[in-house]
This record gives sequence, C-alpha cells and structure tokens, in this order.
Amino acid sequence: MSLFPKSRSIKLTAKYGLPDKVSFCQRCVTSNQKPISAIEFQHTSGSVKQAIHIDNENICDACRVAEKKSLIDWDARDVELRELCDRHRSSDGSYDCLVPGSGGKDSFVAAHMLKYKYGMHPLTVTWAPHVYTEWGWRNFQRWIHAGFDNYLCTPNGRVHRLLTRLAVENLFHPFQAFILGQKSLAPKMAVLHQIPLVFYGENEAEYGNPIGDADSAKRSWKYFSAPEKSSIHLGGTSIKDLTTDFGLEDVDLDPYLPANPAGLEKLGIEVHYLG
Repeated sequence: MSLFPKSRSIKLTAKYGLPDKVSFCQRCVTSNQKPISAIEFQHTSGSVKQAIHIDNENICDACRVAEKKSLIDWDARDVELRELCDRHRSSDGSYDCLVPGSGGKDSFVAAHMLKYKYGMHPLTVTWAPHVYTEWGWRNFQRWIHAGFDNYLCTPNGRVHRLLTRLAVENLFHPFQAFILGQKSLAPKMAVLHQIPLVFYGENEAEYGNPIGDADSAKRSWKYFSAPEKSSIHLGGTSIKDLTTDFGLEDVDLDPYLPANPAGLEKLGIEVHYLG
C-alpha cells in the first residue's frame, strides 16, 4: 500500500492582487492573470496590480478593442492626423516630431509613415534593452539606415544590473529597469531638443489595457511624469534608500526618472499614439 496520499488540498493565495480564480478569453486565450500597464515608478512590493478585464461573455478587453476597429472611420482619422502634422511640420527640415522605438514593427512603421507619407522630419530615440539579440540589433540598424537620425541611450551597466536585481527580488519584475527608461526617455528627449510632438506606435489597449484608453490618441502623462521624487521607487526601492543604502548618486538615477511636468507644460508636449 502506498505511503503517500493520492491527493491533497493546498490553499494558495494569489499574489500582487491578481484574481484568485484563473479564467481565459474564449477568443485569444489570454488569462485574467495578465497585468495591464502600471505607473512603474510607483511600483512597490505592496502594490496591487490591475489585470486585463474579461467580460461576462468571456471576451477580454483586447479582443473588444479589435472588434471596434471595423467601426472606425479611418478616412476621418487620417484627416485628424494630417491636421496635427500640419500644425507641427517644420519648413526648414528641422526635427518636428520624435519617435521612440527599437526599430521593431511599430516604431519602424510609425517613423516611416511620418517621414515618407506625411512629410514630417522625425528624430528617433532608443532606450537600449538589457542585451541586444542579433535580430534586435539588425532591426535597429536597418531602421536607422532606412533614413532616420537616432539617439541611443545605453544606461550605466552597474546601475542597470542593480535595479534589475532589486526589481526581481522586490517585485518579481526583471524587465522593470527597461520599462522605466522606455516610458520616460522620449518625453525627456523631446524637452531637451525642443520637439513638442511625440509619437508612439500602438496603444496598449491593443494588448489589454482598459477599452476606454483607446478613445483618445493621446497618452496620459501619468505614466512618464512626476513633480517630485519623494514617492518614486525604482526596483521597488525608494530614491532615498538607493542613495543611502546602495551608494548610488542622483546622477546615476536620472535616466530612469520620469519627466518633470513643468518642462512638459512649458513646451506644450503632446504624446500621441500613431496606431
């Protein structure tokens, strides 16, 4: 006779505020455990994450957004985009919009359309990944050689490793150090170069953010700006603790910090989704 029971009941508690019961979208099989976009610099070990919404018909928000595309008047959207570009287009060939990206699908297409279809003069900016793959580097180089100027920001490797380790230990989030720079670099570079128009590619609602996020082409400032540092956490660790306990200086953290809203307001920065 076996010395071990055939089954046992284990009480498991969901982490990070995610739903206790796992369910799936009946169309795309995304689970309700998929978190939606968060304000990364407010993320601590005690943060409660919001997850993708699945409705009473077992359809997720991303699939509902896809449904709405067939109802959009794309010609009217094109007119709106052209009017926006007309307000910002430079007459002397100087940069008139900024496109952040890696040279992957959406950033490549966004920059190409803005320059070659709408007659804009985009400056592209890139926040380097933890490690470039061969394909990733090749895509990045092809993007530049398709006719675009680019600023590549590669953060201090020692600081990046530390913040990544802290994010894993405190948040189970090995990608956070990259996301912090990815979200804040473009607005800060726009202020630095006095370019008031920023274009991202796809709206996160395409992947499960609330449906209402797709009602506007503008991106909320809450994801990339903060008026002061006291509430900011990187890798789940406060700025104060990073400087006192880990020996970092303010300048080490600057690339990861959100933009100052005062600078954005002064220049009238607009951050849009081209998609």
